[in-house]
Amino acid sequence: MRRIFAVLLILVVPFLFATPLALAEEAPQASQTLRLEDLIRQALEKNPEIAAAKAEWLASKKAILASWALPDPVGGYDIMGSMVETATGPQKNNYSISQDVPFPAKLWEKRKAAKAEAEAARARFSAMERDVTNRLSQLYYQLYFIDASLDTLAEIKELLKKIEGVAQARYANTSGSQRDVAKAETEFSMNLERLYTLQQQRESVAAQMNSLLDQDPMTAIGKAALPPKSALKNTLVELVNLAVQNRQALREAEALVSKTHYSKRLAQLAYLPDVNVGFEYTQVGDGTTTMAHDGKNTWMVPLRFNIPIWQNRIIPEIQEAQKLEEAQQAKLIAAKNQTFFEVKDAYYRYETAAKITDLYDAAIVPQAKLALSADQAGYESGKTGFLDLLDSERVYLNAKLSQVQFSAETLRAYADLAWATGLDLNQEAGQEK
Repeated sequence: MRRIFAVLLILVVPFLFATPLALAEEAPQASQTLRLEDLIRQALEKNPEIAAAKAEWLASKKAILASWALPDPVGGYDIMGSMVETATGPQKNNYSISQDVPFPAKLWEKRKAAKAEAEAARARFSAMERDVTNRLSQLYYQLYFIDASLDTLAEIKELLKKIEGVAQARYANTSGSQRDVAKAETEFSMNLERLYTLQQQRESVAAQMNSLLDQDPMTAIGKAALPPKSALKNTLVELVNLAVQNRQALREAEALVSKTHYSKRLAQLAYLPDVNVGFEYTQVGDGTTTMAHDGKNTWMVPLRFNIPIWQNRIIPEIQEAQKLEEAQQAKLIAAKNQTFFEVKDAYYRYETAAKITDLYDAAIVPQAKLALSADQAGYESGKTGFLDLLDSERVYLNAKLSQVQFSAETLRAYADLAWATGLDLNQEAGQEK
């Protein structure tokens, strides 16, 4: 009876494994390898957030010209005649035109404020490019982690198939137990659960990447490859200094401080009067169809000044501009503090992840693989128990997944560091060299 049961188990177990194996093979395999450089180039060309920021910057450049333009002149033509006399009575034609001319310093301050706003808009545009690039890089490295983890699970799947085959063979010749076969199947099912989770995460990452690239959400995303490891050549102090000099968010905050400063100066200039210059010409005739020249035509150049006496308007405007300048200066300090934190955080995340990655590459993964190979050979020869083999398989699987995780974390931290400093650190290192 034991032999009959063993033969039946050998026939049934492959069918039990066939279902999860078939489900695992249903996972969509990427047919094309993605390059991060190509994705970034596409995002810079098509991303709608970048397009909107660029349009706002170009619009602010046009506002510079409009900021110091004079208002439109006002002209008029009046026909004045007697209320009693008929067409034979005297008539007058008045022609007039006037131009408001603000105090010149006001136009100059308005122009400088508009120029500062344009500089802030340009910094926002550059910051948006860097932000989209960083977000896309983070998604790409997450996609690499998922794809590399799927490759690891595929490797473990083949290993478990071999282990299951050995367990069946040993059970068939009564040198093994049914429990070993069941544990191998259970281990495979647990890895299949990880596979389903990774597939779901991959679809989410692909949807986010399609959104950044402004393409159809159903567009298939290819497989991510491991980019070359970037070495960090700068110290933390050097990186902080680079961020202070080049971070786009700081350039925007500084430009807005300048804008509020010029706006305050403009409010203070409200005490200076504006000028209205005009020209009036009066033509007097005798009522005929063609008005004859009779020596009574007159012209004048009126010059008017406004009198800024309403202090309840001027003083609050100055106070408002002063507080806005103080608020923007505080925002600049906050932006610098946030930049210091982001640079320091990304720097130490990179340093730690790089060291751990080297540890996995040099020691943990090779040692785990060596232990697994030894236990596998020992189990096949009957010198090692199944639980020891299963434990080695789990250690090797976790080591491989952790190796991929910290490799991706190294890349993510490096991308965050480049984003926080506002520079391409690879190019910066090349220039210094």
